[in-house]
Amino acid sequence: MTKRNSTLSHLASRLHATKLLLLAMVFVIGAATVPAAASRLQDQINRLEQKNDQKQDEKYELTLEASDLNDKISKLRQQITVLQNQISANETKNEELRLEIVRAEEELDTQKNLLGANIKAMYLEGQITTIEMLASSKNLSEFIDKQQYRDAVKDKIKDTLDKITALKLKLKGQKEAVETLIIEQQLMQSKLDEQRNEQNKLLSLNVNQRDKLDSEIQTNATRIAELQRQQVLENARLFGGNVPPGVPGGGGYAWGDAVCMRPGAADPPCGQYDWGYPGFGIYDQWGYGYRNCTSYVAWKVDQRLGRMVSGLGHAKNWPFTVGSRGEVSYGKGARVGDAAVSTVGTYGHVMYVEAVEGDTVYVSDYNFGGDGYYRAPRPIKQAGLYFINF
Repeated sequence: MTKRNSTLSHLASRLHATKLLLLAMVFVIGAATVPAAASRLQDQINRLEQKNDQKQDEKYELTLEASDLNDKISKLRQQITVLQNQISANETKNEELRLEIVRAEEELDTQKNLLGANIKAMYLEGQITTIEMLASSKNLSEFIDKQQYRDAVKDKIKDTLDKITALKLKLKGQKEAVETLIIEQQLMQSKLDEQRNEQNKLLSLNVNQRDKLDSEIQTNATRIAELQRQQVLENARLFGGNVPPGVPGGGGYAWGDAVCMRPGAADPPCGQYDWGYPGFGIYDQWGYGYRNCTSYVAWKVDQRLGRMVSGLGHAKNWPFTVGSRGEVSYGKGARVGDAAVSTVGTYGHVMYVEAVEGDTVYVSDYNFGGDGYYRAPRPIKQAGLYFINF
């Protein structure tokens, strides 16, 4: 080989190495860019979730405060009931006293009239001397009768005066009692109005605060869902569309550590897909088997939407048993948060829609391979799937 050819060959080798180095750098930079984007999204998600946790704590404190307020309000209502009963009783008593006063005043008028008549009779009798009375009497017996009548009139006048005095005292006491009751009633009514105003103020304040927190939490949750959707798409672009290997206990699912209750039976690696906890059973709070696709999606819907997805049976039955609890579409119309159902096979399979891009959905699930494992979001076509929006 000539020196010139050797030099050209050496330059070609160096150019080839440089080209490979540049390609490697592009690959590394490109590969680093996607995870960096996904990481930034995760940072935003973490911050929003932290804010929501704080707001949930504030809401919890307000809920406790509301419980205290309810106790206070309950006591206020009891006091209000007592006051209303007292007011009602006072009104009844006032009416009774009013009628008694009317009767007493009528009796007083009667007694005054009797007093007048007796005084007149006493006056007339008083103009006759004992000698004249004796002389005008037919006999001693008649004289005695006149004397007794005279004494009786005196007694009657005394009794009438005593009764009038007693009636006047009673009327005075009754009128004072009525005035006292009216003052008490006015005070109780004022207190009643104050307590009602305080009750309404406390209720309104607490409800408004909780409504505001709920609104902020919902806004953050919507933003989190959108960031998670973007993150799913970023990760799918990075790792491709192949079905990822299962991850034991992945996806944040709370019961990924459930153990196989039928080791070595049919449908390996766990017979009848029965994972659970010895002494506690194999079914979750929604009635689905732990580590099964149905349990995962029910948990996911509850976590994201706060809705109970229970009693729908095997995955393949979900589109037909959901009824009014969800809207069902077939082959299209998927939305983030939907359950995506395949009715193929004995039990079918249900997945959770993490993102939507055209006619493609990105789904996460459990037990896709019959292994009770979590699989991260991956793209599949909408065609052939039922979508349930809860």
